[in-house]
Amino acid sequence: MMDQQAWEKAAALHGHVCPGIVVGSRASMLILELLGRPGQHIGASHYAVVENEVCGVDGVQVITGCTLGNDSLIIDNQGKFAFSWVDKNSGEGYRLLLKVPVWKSNEPLVLHEKVKFGTATPEEKQKFFAMRQERGQELLEMSDQELFQVDKIVRKIPGKPRLFPFVQCSRCGESFMEAYGQLVGGQQVCAACSRAEA
Repeated sequence: MMDQQAWEKAAALHGHVCPGIVVGSRASMLILELLGRPGQHIGASHYAVVENEVCGVDGVQVITGCTLGNDSLIIDNQGKFAFSWVDKNSGEGYRLLLKVPVWKSNEPLVLHEKVKFGTATPEEKQKFFAMRQERGQELLEMSDQELFQVDKIVRKIPGKPRLFPFVQCSRCGESFMEAYGQLVGGQQVCAACSRAEA
């Protein structure tokens, strides 16, 4: 079921309507329905595992409350439009895989690359934005059954520490988490200074 208010929030955060934000938002609304928790944030109880790192991730964060910052969003980039949510305790959950093509052809992808690199003509930009809007609208109008293959899954995700003691880089003087540094010449340096040494 389409939650119009949630959709508008996701689209506003993302900044435009496109196939990716539609798919991530629709998957997020569907998982909340499947879990019997429509309109609720589930970041405290579930992990979201997203198999891409594009537009739909914004929808996942806004609608389900599974975010990078609260350690409930895992990006496992496989280049697939697939989204899983698993219970943090039981590991039980669902994987939703997009069944229809994100784009009807590769033309929008060629135009997207030109837009990103600043080589698109004004006409190409306009065409890309129109195609993006049109395909997003088409996906919005499809049913959940048309859009997604839904599979029950079990996937245990072990917790991991994300905060470590802070130390000061002996080169640049900035503080950083010790686990992300390197020993260079017997001195603790941050990753950026370590790369500068190479």
